[in-house]
Amino acid sequence: MICVLRHTAIVFLSLWVTCCAPALADEDTDRNITGSALRETRDIMARELFGHYDLTNLAVLKIEDLQDRLSLGHDYGLVKITMEFSAKRNTTKHPTLNPNTFEPGNAMCRGWLYLHCGVPIGHVFQGKLELLLAVDRDGSWRAVSPHWRSRRPYPLHGYLLLDGRDEEGYVLFPKQRGR
Repeated sequence: MICVLRHTAIVFLSLWVTCCAPALADEDTDRNITGSALRETRDIMARELFGHYDLTNLAVLKIEDLQDRLSLGHDYGLVKITMEFSAKRNTTKHPTLNPNTFEPGNAMCRGWLYLHCGVPIGHVFQGKLELLLAVDRDGSWRAVSPHWRSRRPYPLHGYLLLDGRDEEGYVLFPKQRGR
């Protein structure tokens, strides 16, 4: 009887290890990736938008494992994350920007400054972002910067998915008539 119970327990544990343990590990990995994607996106939004916006919605839409799609010669942990966000313009005026920039109709409020000074308080900026996350030595997931230079045409450039939208009127100074 003890021998039968022992064998049954060994078979059960073997099945659990081969079937259930990887699923638990995958769930744990997905949870870590999701938490990191949310944290990294909040950081990117705050940095790129100078704290001028408060996030009202942030969600992970898709996690795509890139390890099998890239042949890098090594086993790198890389995932592409698609995020959905909504943010509302607050009353913050970043101290490194000229205070006159925020005056209505100011000529300095052009191009990439549109989301900072060309929209009213309460303006809702929403869309989708795409992040590339890589696993760090300590097992945490970090966003990989899409830029190798410091110049960017507009806030969130390289992360923002335009989804067919024109940059002008969405992230750059509003569209000019006749364009």
